[in-house]
Amino acid sequence: MWKTSDESSKTSIENSNKKVETAETTSQSEGSTSSEVSKASENVAGIWRATGKEDGVSSTWYFKSGELVVNYVNNFSYVVAENKDSKGYTIVTIKNNKGKEHALLLKRNGSNLEGITAENEAYDKYLADGTVPNGQIIEFSLQHNVWGSMDEVIAFWENTYKNSDNEISKEIAWDNYRRDLWSIVKDGTSNNMITLHFTNISGAGGSYEQFVKNDETTVITSFDGNASYPNNPTVRYTVQNTNYKVIKTEELWKQ
Repeated sequence: MWKTSDESSKTSIENSNKKVETAETTSQSEGSTSSEVSKASENVAGIWRATGKEDGVSSTWYFKSGELVVNYVNNFSYVVAENKDSKGYTIVTIKNNKGKEHALLLKRNGSNLEGITAENEAYDKYLADGTVPNGQIIEFSLQHNVWGSMDEVIAFWENTYKNSDNEISKEIAWDNYRRDLWSIVKDGTSNNMITLHFTNISGAGGSYEQFVKNDETTVITSFDGNASYPNNPTVRYTVQNTNYKVIKTEELWKQ
C-alpha cells in the first residue's frame, strides 16, 4: 500500500435554538411557567446506539462538541436547548450540510434516552405550538469502548504509525499517503469493530485495516493487498489507547 516509496497508501451552527425557544414559550404559556421548566438539559455527548422501538432498526450516533456523526460517516451539526420544554423534552436541533433543520426530542429513561424526531411539517408544527409528533420512539443507549466516526479511527491509525516508539513508524512513506483515500467497509463494521479500506494513490490495488476497540487497548489487524481480506490477515498489532504504543505484534502471515 503506502508502505513503500513507489506505492501509496462544520460549519458551526448559528443559534438555531431561537426557533425552538419560540415553541417552548408557546407551550409554557398554555399551562407552565418558566420556573417549572427544568434548567438541566440531558447530556447527549457520547456515542449512542439508536434503535427504533417499532422497526428495530439500529444506527450509531456520535455527539461531540456540536458535531454529530451518524453511522460513522454522515456528518451533521447540533445544538442542545438550554431548557427542557413544558412536556419535559430536551430539544436537540440538528442541521445537515445543506442547512436543513429538524429536531430530536429526548427524555431520560433510566440510563437510556428515549427520543422522537420532528421533521418537515412536524418540525414546523412543533416550532409553532409545541406539538410533539406521534411517531416512532427511538431508544438511545450509551455505548462504551466503541468507535464514533471513521475520522476517529483514521486518527488512531495515524497516531500509532507516527509514534516513534513503535517500530512500524519506520514503515510509512507519508508522501504517498492521503487521508481521503480511506473508506469504510460496512460488512466489517459493527459495535466495537470498524474495517477500513485504503486505495492506493494510483487507484490500483489497496489494503484493509480492521480496528477492534477494547477497554485499554485497540487491536489493529492489517490485510496487505485486496485479495487478502478477509481470510488472510498479514499482521496484528495490540495498541494502548492512551499513548498509541504497540505492546504486541503478531506476524500472521507466518502462521
